[in-house]
Amino acid sequence: MEKFLNKAVMNFKGKTLLFIMIITSLLCFKTFAQKDKIYNEMTLEELLDIDVVVTASKHPEDLFETPLSTTIISKEEISNSGVTSIPEALRLSQGLIVREITPGNYDIHIRGYDDITKNVYLTLSYNTTILVMIDNRIVYSYFSGGTFWETLPVDLNDVERIEVVRGPASALYGPNAVTGVINIITSHANKKGKNITVNGQLGTNKAKNASVNIGYNWDDKTKLSFSGNFSERYRFDSEYYDFIRKDYVGVDSLTLFVTPVKDISANEPWMFNDYQKELDAYYDEDLSLRRAGGNIFFTHNYGVNSNIDIALGAQKSQSQRTGFLNIATPLSQTESESYYLNAKIKHDNVSGQFTVNSGKDENNYKFNSYKFTNIEGNLEYFKEFKTISIRPGINYKYLSYNSPFTYNESFSFNELKYQFKDESRETFSYSAFMLTEWKPTAKLRVIGAARLDKFGFNKHYFMNYEVASTYRINKNNLVRAVHSKASKSPFFFDTYLNSSITTNYDHIVDGAPGPITVPVTLHVKGQKDLKYPTITSSEIGWRTKITNSLSLDLEMFYSQVDNFVNPNVYHDYTTVQEVDDLGNPGTVLSIRADGTVKFENYNLNASQYGLGFTLDYDFSDEFKAKVFGNYQKTNISGRKNIDVELTNIQFDFSPTGDILTTTLSNTTNPTQWSEDATPSFFGGFTLNYKPNNKWSFNTDGYIYSQHEFANYNYYQISDIENLEKDKSQMDIKTNLVLNAKTSYQLNKHALINITAKNILGEHREYGFADNIGSIVLLGLQWKY
Repeated sequence: MEKFLNKAVMNFKGKTLLFIMIITSLLCFKTFAQKDKIYNEMTLEELLDIDVVVTASKHPEDLFETPLSTTIISKEEISNSGVTSIPEALRLSQGLIVREITPGNYDIHIRGYDDITKNVYLTLSYNTTILVMIDNRIVYSYFSGGTFWETLPVDLNDVERIEVVRGPASALYGPNAVTGVINIITSHANKKGKNITVNGQLGTNKAKNASVNIGYNWDDKTKLSFSGNFSERYRFDSEYYDFIRKDYVGVDSLTLFVTPVKDISANEPWMFNDYQKELDAYYDEDLSLRRAGGNIFFTHNYGVNSNIDIALGAQKSQSQRTGFLNIATPLSQTESESYYLNAKIKHDNVSGQFTVNSGKDENNYKFNSYKFTNIEGNLEYFKEFKTISIRPGINYKYLSYNSPFTYNESFSFNELKYQFKDESRETFSYSAFMLTEWKPTAKLRVIGAARLDKFGFNKHYFMNYEVASTYRINKNNLVRAVHSKASKSPFFFDTYLNSSITTNYDHIVDGAPGPITVPVTLHVKGQKDLKYPTITSSEIGWRTKITNSLSLDLEMFYSQVDNFVNPNVYHDYTTVQEVDDLGNPGTVLSIRADGTVKFENYNLNASQYGLGFTLDYDFSDEFKAKVFGNYQKTNISGRKNIDVELTNIQFDFSPTGDILTTTLSNTTNPTQWSEDATPSFFGGFTLNYKPNNKWSFNTDGYIYSQHEFANYNYYQISDIENLEKDKSQMDIKTNLVLNAKTSYQLNKHALINITAKNILGEHREYGFADNIGSIVLLGLQWKY
């Protein structure tokens, strides 16, 4: 009886503390204290069920009140589920396309706009339209865009929650939040005194996960924590896709789908094995992912509304994922090292953040490697009045990338003289922004935000804005609307790319008996002052609590995107021929060709409309369920098909020797834009059953509809009539990824679990990449 009473008292104290924290955050605005009666009408149980979110409007608020489409993936959801990494945990949120490329390596999109160029940039960067943050620290590559999930220094053991904001949010957080924001929020040493958590998992196919978090809490005023993590995944097969054979082969049998000429005088092309040996581009054919990270977190509250928060850490990883300009097969192997420092300080109404991130990515195709240093500072001021609050701020970035592709001397794919030089490309950006909220009544709320960004290597200013409004009909119903515009930033690759490649073309010449093999030198160049993809989006939503245990969130959206950037190809073919007595072209004396590949803005537009939903049902304290889904349709208009356009023909006849020189110029659009690489439906569900305080049973599933990947070798396109023979296509079938996890609490410190992943068996989720098989993991968690 005494034990039961002690437990009841502890639960009551915990709930009381949680109640006080929630009420404090909800009353942080005077308008709540003065006007908002909604929360006064709620029961204690309803108040305790409130989820607090910060990413949607930059301050703590009730998730139900947020004007943007927002999902919280809580620590409890992550712990209950069978997910084993942060990117996999994103499958627990509505509106996210999450596909496993190779075991442990993921491609992630919000609503799928990245995929309309997937068949173009299959071997380039991915995840380029989402801004990913860790505690508001941006983790994004400005070299060619994108987030590389395996390089995150934190792991699930560090995560308090993940906040997903769907829809353009660059007005709040800067360029590249084009389709939304994913903010990974960490939390450490939450209880007073010692805090120790150790996790370990071993599984089939040599899968391993390990993490540790050790911290100390001095009376909730000062906290210090150390964390570390390690993961390892292996492939389920050892073959690679070959675009020439259109099949999977062993690495020793690969062929180059773009064939640089090794010896121009002899017209001798490189063979894959020689090319691989020259670059030392060897694979660990079995390893898919190996990553390790370490972090130190320190927080100190030196006043009621003043604190300092410092985090620093490092990571080292090795992964096989879609490669950056890999001309042999879609998968490359990359080793990455990086270090970071993140410092945040808040005093009354002023807050600031300073971050440094530095490191290197080394690809097994050495020319794809680069070093980087990014420094960012942010300063904001918050002021609230009776019904209005304002949040002005400024931001500064220093960006430095060192790559063989961006040196003053052109990098040659033929000569392969790879080495790092002291020729880093450096730039900066500065920004100013304003976020304003107005609450004229207890039920109506209006938010406006605008941000202006200027990058040093681009003449354009990037303007982003957002206007949103919510109307709380009653405590159980809220409607919302938002209209916003967001843009991607300039990238070093698109701006400074400087390379060349000589390849062989089969060229048809009048008077010749058949195709003539012609070595063509292409100069591949970036361009300054491009405009970058910009999304304008409108959205309406409805949130309702049907009962105390059942809630529904609906959203409808429509968006348009323009300012696409695309490499176009410009060719000049010069043929010298003898002319016979009848004036007809005869013997070919010589033929030469050259050209330029340039990044340019493109005459193409895309639009997307869709519907998303999330249904939460807490049947009881023991049984909870959630189901969510997203349907969308993408339409493309403009110059979306591959074509070759003759732009000029010039003849020059020399009577001496009866010589005719013909110069033929054309422009090639090498891009097949397509919406087919985006699944039209994707979603999932979670079911969790806890019959008592010992056992927990969880099942979660993630599903997406059929879609396809395609690839054209655009370096080789010269004859539009024979285009289809050079096309590789792979259909991704409708898949249900099903996981299950069972946990048992041995005692107050130790918990064991068993997790089965991909229960329905082997399948492929990403075009021309790996099969993903089933694994079973046995885990142990120890807490003190």
